[in-house]
Amino acid sequence: MKAVKGLKTVNNNANSPLLPKDDAHWQRLIARVQAMTLMDDIFFNCFMEDDTAAMQYVLNIIMERHDLKVISVKTQYAVPNLYGRGVRFDVLAIDQYGNEYNFEVQNVSSGAAPKRARYNIDMLDLRHLKAGDDFDDLPETYVIFITAKDVLGYGLPIYHIDRHINELGVKFDDMAHIIYVNGENKSDTPLGRLMQDFQNADPAKMHSRLLADKMKHLKSLDEEVCKMCNIVEEYVAERMAEAKAELAKAEAARAESEAARVKAEEKAATSKLDSIKNLMKNTHWSAEKAMEAIGIPKSDYTQYLALL
Repeated sequence: MKAVKGLKTVNNNANSPLLPKDDAHWQRLIARVQAMTLMDDIFFNCFMEDDTAAMQYVLNIIMERHDLKVISVKTQYAVPNLYGRGVRFDVLAIDQYGNEYNFEVQNVSSGAAPKRARYNIDMLDLRHLKAGDDFDDLPETYVIFITAKDVLGYGLPIYHIDRHINELGVKFDDMAHIIYVNGENKSDTPLGRLMQDFQNADPAKMHSRLLADKMKHLKSLDEEVCKMCNIVEEYVAERMAEAKAELAKAEAARAESEAARVKAEEKAATSKLDSIKNLMKNTHWSAEKAMEAIGIPKSDYTQYLALL
């Protein structure tokens, strides 16, 4: 394999969507790529893109099976929602039985919240049925979170979550499943060794030769490293754009709230002013006595007297 040399390869690639601006910038990107593991969603997506063999290996270990065959792998698969928030799956895989698996890797526990798992299950189903279709046409679905920490906190290496009929204690078989894989599990088991590999940046130290060879390929070839660096830049640019959009949205909401507050205060002041005028007219009270009667603070008297 050709060793990574740095800037030269990128400058010779006219199709690169983003070109580094200087050697230092490029070297920082290379260092970032070399430090990535399968727990980094960017790297996980690139790693699994169209790689049915790697996905099949991971799936069979998590499912404790040996017979599952992955026939399709899609990464960063977007599902729009006309009525609300859409979703983008890290990886969507389909096996030989038509079962669908949404894989999400999460270094931050908040990204694997139970309600997100629920939403992903719903969005998997949303893609399938058209008007008049039978509900039995829905496939069996799995949302699988691979998390760096024990998000659920019970100390188990893996959690299988299904709906149950509480009164009977039996399974409600809607064929929708949620699985949490605990990345803190480093036991000497197939799943524990897989979690070790997922958090290892050095292919030479990985247990699985299949995964190690793919990681070595992505981190050693100039062309692949170039691709990864460009993806990292695009990812950072997208996140910055999203952050700016969120900031602008928050600022707009703050401005709207402030405008509403000012409007409400002006309305309240107008109402009080009308009350003062009515009391002065009907009782022949002085402005000060009218303001005292309706409970206006003395510190505000000057303000209302100026408006009378």
